[in-house]
Amino acid sequence: MEIQTSGEGQQSVDHQIARATSPLARTLAIARAHLAGEWFGDKGARAPVAPLVFQGFVAAVMCGIARDGLTPFAYGVVALSIPLALTTLSLLGELGPLLRADPAAEWIGAQPVRPVELRAARVLVIVALLGVLALGSLIPAAVLAPAGTGALGTTWLVVGGLLQTLLVAAVLLWIQALFGERAETALVLVQTAAFVLVLVGFVAGLKLLPALAELTQPTPGLLFYPPSWFAAPLGDGLAGVPGILLATAVLATVATFLIAPFPPAPRARRTTTALARLLTPLRVLAAHTWVRREERGPFELIFDALPTERDFVIRTYPLVAVPLAFLLLGADPTTVQGEGLFALLLFAPATYLPILLAHVPATATPGARWIVDTAPITPAVEDAGARKAIAVRLLVPLYIGLTLIVWIGADLDLALRLAPPAAVAGLVIMRFAWRSFVRARPLSTSASELGSAWEHDWTGRLLGVAIGMTLLAILVWRTVDTPAVGIAILGAWVAFELVSAHLPSRTETSISSDNQTPHTN
Repeated sequence: MEIQTSGEGQQSVDHQIARATSPLARTLAIARAHLAGEWFGDKGARAPVAPLVFQGFVAAVMCGIARDGLTPFAYGVVALSIPLALTTLSLLGELGPLLRADPAAEWIGAQPVRPVELRAARVLVIVALLGVLALGSLIPAAVLAPAGTGALGTTWLVVGGLLQTLLVAAVLLWIQALFGERAETALVLVQTAAFVLVLVGFVAGLKLLPALAELTQPTPGLLFYPPSWFAAPLGDGLAGVPGILLATAVLATVATFLIAPFPPAPRARRTTTALARLLTPLRVLAAHTWVRREERGPFELIFDALPTERDFVIRTYPLVAVPLAFLLLGADPTTVQGEGLFALLLFAPATYLPILLAHVPATATPGARWIVDTAPITPAVEDAGARKAIAVRLLVPLYIGLTLIVWIGADLDLALRLAPPAAVAGLVIMRFAWRSFVRARPLSTSASELGSAWEHDWTGRLLGVAIGMTLLAILVWRTVDTPAVGIAILGAWVAFELVSAHLPSRTETSISSDNQTPHTN
């Protein structure tokens, strides 16, 4: 967590620490500096307002639906599941720096403070930010608690939710501390799983309510689910295994923040991944047949660098889970409605593609941008190379994977009817959405400065894309009746792109016309 301060701000922090005469006062001064610099300062304002509002909305809806007919224990399991999933998403995303080593630690360490005070300040910041975030869902849950919960039960629901949130942070901290850079892939998978749970929780979670309705203590299966540990005091008490698990979780959380090291921010990840090696033939083919000569540099850079950017990966890769959520919600080739869900599954990537494109500028090293800025290429050429790199590196393997899923879940005929037109739709959307949603050059801006869809007023446009893709999915599903037609649509698009790639670009035409000299007799 970097303390971003101006010269006057740094002097103010130095003065506060120097004036502090007790460990507590120095700890509070450092904590205030962290909060003001990284999360609420003029340069680094990243207060988790949007996650806070979102958690409150989700909790109010879910708890309002679930409260009737549930015992206090069952209600507690449902209510505590909300901050478990949403806080995990936040800690793997915007709040990730909380669990990393402080880049300003050397400067802070030069002040008259002790290491224990530095750690105490860091823990205090974590508790404050995560506590406020968790309260966004815990307060609505407490207000909507069933009448039999009582005042003590309602109070424990909030306290237990806060402890559970800190347990999540402790687990993620240990994962990062023990596995280092190797933990990045695992954390992305965890975030993807949490993303899926949030998406399907509104529907699939409601189906589980009758099974939970009469529970007053954890069943053997629920003993593996942390919300049941923290909801146990709302049921038959803490006797036996639930009490042991709860006590162990609390003690482990406290011990973690006392002794666990905060790992440094990960370095750039390796580009020679298994997927990159598998895509090498396609990469070479695209570079020689589709990518123009002047686009080759941006194409190669984005192909290699974008998947290594953690800020891009953690904000976009979990979106791949959106189509999989449709499968969990009832895709079934034996029914008309179920087969239609397979069509929506294949066209879903085009729906969320604008959000992925909006994060293409995200990078942890915006200062390295000068390498591209000094290259003799225009922004239009850079954008074209970046789009083609994203198509080859991200979209092609995604659509291949979705095709295999439909093949396995339904049949090859349906997959070849729908997948090729869906891929064309995604690639067309990428071309036309680039100008509207990509607000900066690729790999040029820190993630904290990109803003959100709400800040850029993209809600209407995103809704329009979603409606358009839904209608197109239904149209293709109803009209493309043979695999040959679907493959022909994809073939026509490929032919058009290859021909376009060998025509003179606007830049080349402009340069050629400028260099022509009129001949006179």
